[in-house]
Amino acid sequence: MAVDLTNWQFRQISNHIKSPLISNQWYDTKNFSSHQIHVDLLYANIIPDPFIDDNEIHVQWIGELDWQYRCIFDVPGTSIGNASLIFEGIDTFADIQLNNKTILTTENYFQKHIIPITVNSHNELIITFNSSLKVGQELEQEYGKLQVWNGDSSRVYVRKPQFQYGWDWGPTLNTCGFESIKLITEKDHVNDFFIRYNLNQEMNIAELSIEIDFLFDDYPESLEIKIKDDADVVIDSIVPTSSITNYNISNVKLWYPRNQGEQPLYTFSLFVNGMCKTTLKVGFRKIELVQLNDKYGKSFYFKINNIPTQIFGTNWIPAHSFQSQLTDLEYQQWINLIVNGGYNLIRIWGGGQYEKDILYSLCDEVGILIWQDFMFACGIYPQTIIESVTQEVEDQLIRLRQHCSIVIYAGNNEDYQIAESINLDTNNFTQFPAKHIYEHIIPAKINKLCNLTPYHYGSPYSDHSHKSSNPTIGDLHQWNVWHGTHEPYQNWPQLSGRFVSEFGMLSYPSLNTLAKYINESQLSINSTLLNFHTKAAGKEQLNNYLWNNFPKPKSLEISHYIYLTQLLQSEAMSLAYRYWRQNWKDYKTGGIIMWQLNDCWPSISWSSIDFLKVPKLAYYGVKREISQIGIACRRFQIKQQTYKQQNVFEVKQCLDIWGVGEFSKIDVEIEFYNEHGELYFSKSINSCVFLKNKVNMVAEKLCFDNLNDNSIIYLKLIQNGRTIAQSSDWPQPLKKLSWNQMATNITLEYLGEGNFQVSTTKPVKGLEFYFDSIDNYLFDDNGIDLFPNDPQIIHVNGFDNLDVSKIRYRHLVSI
Repeated sequence: MAVDLTNWQFRQISNHIKSPLISNQWYDTKNFSSHQIHVDLLYANIIPDPFIDDNEIHVQWIGELDWQYRCIFDVPGTSIGNASLIFEGIDTFADIQLNNKTILTTENYFQKHIIPITVNSHNELIITFNSSLKVGQELEQEYGKLQVWNGDSSRVYVRKPQFQYGWDWGPTLNTCGFESIKLITEKDHVNDFFIRYNLNQEMNIAELSIEIDFLFDDYPESLEIKIKDDADVVIDSIVPTSSITNYNISNVKLWYPRNQGEQPLYTFSLFVNGMCKTTLKVGFRKIELVQLNDKYGKSFYFKINNIPTQIFGTNWIPAHSFQSQLTDLEYQQWINLIVNGGYNLIRIWGGGQYEKDILYSLCDEVGILIWQDFMFACGIYPQTIIESVTQEVEDQLIRLRQHCSIVIYAGNNEDYQIAESINLDTNNFTQFPAKHIYEHIIPAKINKLCNLTPYHYGSPYSDHSHKSSNPTIGDLHQWNVWHGTHEPYQNWPQLSGRFVSEFGMLSYPSLNTLAKYINESQLSINSTLLNFHTKAAGKEQLNNYLWNNFPKPKSLEISHYIYLTQLLQSEAMSLAYRYWRQNWKDYKTGGIIMWQLNDCWPSISWSSIDFLKVPKLAYYGVKREISQIGIACRRFQIKQQTYKQQNVFEVKQCLDIWGVGEFSKIDVEIEFYNEHGELYFSKSINSCVFLKNKVNMVAEKLCFDNLNDNSIIYLKLIQNGRTIAQSSDWPQPLKKLSWNQMATNITLEYLGEGNFQVSTTKPVKGLEFYFDSIDNYLFDDNGIDLFPNDPQIIHVNGFDNLDVSKIRYRHLVSI
């Protein structure tokens, strides 16, 4: 028998003046397999929703208390006796008793525990949680305060999701609880089933070492492993005679990231005494992190199955402050958004938690790569946690190592960076004790358990001789736009790195999302509650970027302000992907990972999709820039000396133009519009050849006498007379243009099956489509730049019988 324990109760076992509970009284919970105290209190109608208004403030007492959970369960007579309990995760400091006997004491949420027990016909399991906040503060008092960015400084002593202590995009909701707890009485329960493999040099044979570990010592009488290919056809059946079995698969089908090939997954089913006990999905691939000296410093890019692959990624934080509330369906919805957004990688950030199995499995299925941080972020971690972390690392690697989507492990998020900021010697174990974790414990475990996946000491990290902010080596967190030196986002070309794993721009979520969580009377630009949901404390900074780039209206509604913040974010993020994508031509920039994809609560943050899964304009802008077929340009000035003997120069406006895709013959059309929106020049470049996975230069230093600072450039990729991709380049900053002279007529026409066509008489910047009062739809494109004589067709998912009159729109001129 293997069952999840359910039907839990909870109670408060310490006192707090703000608690409305009756001390020591048991309260029932919803019938979930995993629990968090805030969620159970919310379902019991004891606390208000912490996400609404400023309720977060009013539930802080929860994290300061000790709590208890209990489960009373019966076991049938045939299962009484020796058994095991499997604890997938206990958050965090807990004493666990079974039938009044202590069986486990925990201090690390990220560890898995398998405890042998004896069960009776009637049993009581009690988990007593001590406040993580208070225990952490006691440890800090004993061992000393250490530097952190974000949250209470005691968090570095506590092995739990660090974002629970508050971050610059999330609330402080320090909870306690547990993942699923399983009772195992069957003697043939499989503890671990792992397919270790190597690919031969030609990558057509997978040499397997199949490892099986049973929970109990008794080895089963009958074992069989059935192997199916991705077409669900049985290709072989193996009868293991020991815990390790060798086997080869010939003509193996390789797993590729999306847009580079298919994602075949082989199925390995383990049958014990005729019953299928567990199943693995395995993708075979070769991963190489290429770090070679070159003219820019040292490269940092991935080869997957020997193919150089530029990364277009996004940073993933926990999608809910209370992870127990995320369903498999919601994970599927998130993956759909990632796929539709054109990304090929997510970075699971180190201040959250190792994600649920479902996320990794979905990424395996659809070809989304994963950069996996270990769970350390923005802090100087103490030596006291090293022993606990050693087991944590092993537990998590054993759980995650079979997932072909994981292409790199990184030791931490910004821990080397914070050490450098306070002048610690990161090569000194005494000053920087977590160095032992990042540079010894983790790589040793990876080498033992899953040595086919590259490892990087941290993110960002260069090497022992250079600071983590060095743009020529390793990966880079480029925060000199927004933070740091507050650079204009137009300076992205000068701010590139070998692999940019963080950069971002703040924006507001949709008005409908805000309206679900903030009192209607507070839905104004400078309201107290709206500012409360802006954890970045960046209102002034946001306004600086807004009015440095856009014309400032005399009056501004909240809906218009939201639109402008989203357009700002879209412009900033799109230009970064555009310019850094060009760097792929000589591997100068091997990857681009935007901060951030998602939110853990309704927040004003750097996310491109808000808490309710409503895409912001940046989601669409980035999608256009990383499309598999595209055209783009960058304008710049060249000074040419006009007379050899005199210091006289002529300034010329020039373009670099490049495209992506695979075409034996493709045409490029260039159009220039003046500041009034009037077409005054066009030029064609015909019969271009585009190679796959390359940046194809259409023109370099192409100079024009009639191109000026106020010209709007429009590029089209033409195949057989039809436009298949387009791009535009506008004067920067955008407020330079005389927008009052750009009035236009926009026409929408319904075409059927959820499609409508939109056209314009003059160039339009940032054309956003929306519906009043509803957000549960997804346009396939939005926030577009629209030009005359090139109407665009937009599809709206879920609106087969579309009433075009219900579509609203706005653009930069209309604000």
